[in-house]
Amino acid sequence: FIHYFIQSNLRAMVCATLYISVLLFVSVICNEVYEYNETEEVLFSYDMQGVKVDVLRRGEDCSKKAEDGDLLTADFHGFLANSLDRFESSHDTGKPSSFKLGHGYMIKGLERGLQSMCVGEKRRLHIPALLAYGKLGDNKNVPPGADLIYDVEVIHIQKGKTPPNIFAKIDKNQDKKISKDEMAEFILETGRTVTLRGQSEINNVVDEIFKLEDTDEDGFVDMNEFSGPKKGKHDEL
Repeated sequence: FIHYFIQSNLRAMVCATLYISVLLFVSVICNEVYEYNETEEVLFSYDMQGVKVDVLRRGEDCSKKAEDGDLLTADFHGFLANSLDRFESSHDTGKPSSFKLGHGYMIKGLERGLQSMCVGEKRRLHIPALLAYGKLGDNKNVPPGADLIYDVEVIHIQKGKTPPNIFAKIDKNQDKKISKDEMAEFILETGRTVTLRGQSEINNVVDEIFKLEDTDEDGFVDMNEFSGPKKGKHDEL
């Protein structure tokens, strides 16, 4: 009995040790720190509406390419261009990130640089401050006026519907630019909860939007500046 008891406990200890080792290994892999690799081979480069795109690896499956409305799952890593310090990464959460393209949920440079990506493709996106967080920064890790670099690898693409052309809906007079009055009217029409706080609150919201969107500070937001859903052509819904 004693011999059996010792053998059983030894087996249990070995199994427990192996289990802990596996957990530690998985933990290390999931929390691996991604470093910027300046020597990584660039297959080819091109400009995508102000974003320099370096293709680091071709896609494995290009039967479907990323476009507005799609749900993308990807590994991404963001760096400050001047120091190459990493300020965010999907590895920080231990899993890839998922996001919809073309809905204005991301900075403009990412919205543009991710277009037409294939599953398995890896790109390095060089994004100027104008298409990132601009003169304000993000109030956390990105300082004002910072250019950014993103390494992105697409893991999965779920096809979706093209989002509605919100730009055209706001631009009532169809002059291809949005005024503050048009933005305020849109907020009122859509019944946002902010309208319950009165016109002064609406004006404050519009001012905040224009601080972010009106990059040339001419008092209007044109289609190129607008980060929300829009079509290639300026037409109504």
